[in-house]
Amino acid sequence: DLANKIIRAVGNPDERFQEDALRMIRAIRFACSLDFIIEPQTLSAIKNNSALIKNISTERIRDEFFKIIMTPRAKWGVQALSENGLLKFFLPELEEGIGVTQNKHHIYTVWEHNLNSLDYAVSQDYSLEVRLAALFHDIGKPRRKGGEGKEATFYNHEIESARMFKTVANRLHFSNNLLDKIYTLVRYHGFLYEVDVTTDASLRRLLIKVGRENMEDLAKVREADRIGSGCAKANPFKLRHFLFRTEKILKELD
Repeated sequence: DLANKIIRAVGNPDERFQEDALRMIRAIRFACSLDFIIEPQTLSAIKNNSALIKNISTERIRDEFFKIIMTPRAKWGVQALSENGLLKFFLPELEEGIGVTQNKHHIYTVWEHNLNSLDYAVSQDYSLEVRLAALFHDIGKPRRKGGEGKEATFYNHEIESARMFKTVANRLHFSNNLLDKIYTLVRYHGFLYEVDVTTDASLRRLLIKVGRENMEDLAKVREADRIGSGCAKANPFKLRHFLFRTEKILKELD
């Protein structure tokens, strides 16, 4: 199995997962980190026993989930957690975006957009905080959707997304520092910036809200958001100009 890159439960997979249900998530994590496949009988047992994950402490689930997020195949890992019935037991908010179409600015559903944003953050080897912010930044859109088709709206979705993220973070017992940072990145990921319109005063207000230590990561989440939406460029002139001006203001404040 190692030579053939296969993940297989030892003996009877149903018995193994009933002994410790976390092994179901760990199987997916191994597949992500090692670029292996899960053999059919083991995969079937994961689907059949997925509800057992409710018996596992949220701290253990969180740690395995973080490990999946830090692998090169994090997008596939989240999809596998969903497709095999595990994600709904500890991150149902993410699945609310499945099949939810957006508007003329997006070619993907909310679910696809969040996963694609995560995938970009992974491709750039960004931190755990940025990867999670990219994954969660638009989870509030389904609850804020108004209308259908190209003109659909999602007013204040960043506020809803941040609120929902805080619920997730408390459920999975994120550290306070991790919660605060990701909450900030999610809450302000939709910041508005126009080269010849946005004033220095507006940028200073954003700096106060976000914190100077988070500005670079906020730009990284914006990059992930753009690529996750199907845009060709992650770092267009407008975003580069935003970073240039914020850096200038920070130097003035020092």
